[in-house]
Amino acid sequence: MNNDSRAVSASEINKFMYCPYQWYYERMYGSIHLRALHKERNQKLGLNDTTYSNFKKGQEYHASYGLEDHPAGKGLKILRRIAIFIAIIAGLICGYLFYGYFL
Repeated sequence: MNNDSRAVSASEINKFMYCPYQWYYERMYGSIHLRALHKERNQKLGLNDTTYSNFKKGQEYHASYGLEDHPAGKGLKILRRIAIFIAIIAGLICGYLFYGYFL
């Protein structure tokens, strides 16, 4: 048995409430051993790690919509920079007028 203590922590109670089998196997064998068994099973079956592969798929999906790859991307970047420049200038003018009025 991996966890010989008789005390049960709050996180273990939470795991038990979520899935009693998961709690039992993790307490019996330990999470490191279970991950190794999971990896071995996936290699035998020729499966990818679904968490990583889904993460990778999401990254590729979002990267395909990047501004650099889009034909209008450069125009949007220029418009964004112009808008920021105008906002800074407007803020400076308003600040000058506000503080100049009260000085």
